[in-house]
This record gives sequence, structure tokens and C-alpha cells, in this order.
Amino acid sequence: MAHTSAPILLRTDHGNVPVDEQDGFRRAARCLASSVAVVSVRDRGKVLAKTVSSFTTVSLLPQLVSVWVGSRSPVAHAAAMADAFTISILEASQEHISVALSEPGSGARGTEAIGIATTAVPSGAMAITDCLGWFDCRVHDLVEGGDHTMLIGQVTATGRREGDPLLYHDGSYRTLGPPAPQRRT
Repeated sequence: MAHTSAPILLRTDHGNVPVDEQDGFRRAARCLASSVAVVSVRDRGKVLAKTVSSFTTVSLLPQLVSVWVGSRSPVAHAAAMADAFTISILEASQEHISVALSEPGSGARGTEAIGIATTAVPSGAMAITDCLGWFDCRVHDLVEGGDHTMLIGQVTATGRREGDPLLYHDGSYRTLGPPAPQRRT
């Protein structure tokens, strides 16, 4: 049966949102705490990489993950042509990597050019060296959405180590504090 419920918000302006509404959107989005990850893909001998905060797991069977990248980013273009990409979850001490890979133009320069070490994963794609965890992905699908492209990857291998994740919340990098006390319900 077809989905027949009405949309929650019907946009008639085709994405032309007034600046004050864009600011409201940004302020609301800053309430979300997220892990800091890097998407990387090989392109003609270079490892192109970009910091992302929109990484999520999608499915257990099959094992799928997704990440959004600016559609104009060289990383998005390279991923569209590649067989594989990697998501690296940054560790609390790797804020400098996130900052470097967030800079305009960093996605086209290659990790080697900006002094970021990478390590090969089973597919031959590259993960950020000493990251907290990584997902080696085969390109499953690409979905356009506004000014971004969602890379959906079928996970072929993973790795992790102990440590604390780098987080991003309200415009600042954060780390985990002590766990909240357990409450009995």
C-alpha cells in the first residue's frame, strides 16, 4: 500500500529560505551533539578526506552506514567514481585533524599534503591513523539532497580501539565526561 499521509511541512519556495530562517535552522541544529568523523576516498593516487558530523549507521542486515558530504566537494565526486570509501571516527585527541579537514579546499588537497597520516584498510581505502574506529565501505548508493550528497556504504570490514570519541556540540569540540549514575527503574 502506498504511503498516503500528508507531509509535515510542504515547502513551496524550492529551498529559498530567508536568512533569519537559515539562522534559526542553524541554531536548532547546534543542539544536536554528534561524533566527529572523517570520510576518505582514494582519487588518482591521493587520499581525499573531509570532516563530517552527519555519520550514522543505517542497517544491520545488510550492514549499511551513511554520511552526508557537500555535493560540490571533491570527496563526493571521487566517491561517485570509486568502489570504496572509509569512515574514520576521531578520537578525543584528534581535534587538529578535524579542524584541518574542515578548512575550505582541504578536501581536494589530499591528506598527505596537509600532514595527516592514513592507514590502509582491507579494501585498499584509507582510514585516519590512530582513529577510534573505522568502517571500510563499498559504495552502495549515492543520494542527492539539497546541497549535499549522501554516501551509503555497505560495510565490508571494521576496526576499533579503546578511547574516548571527539564530539561536536553547539559550535565547539567536546569530549565525554564521566558516565551518568545508573538509575534503577
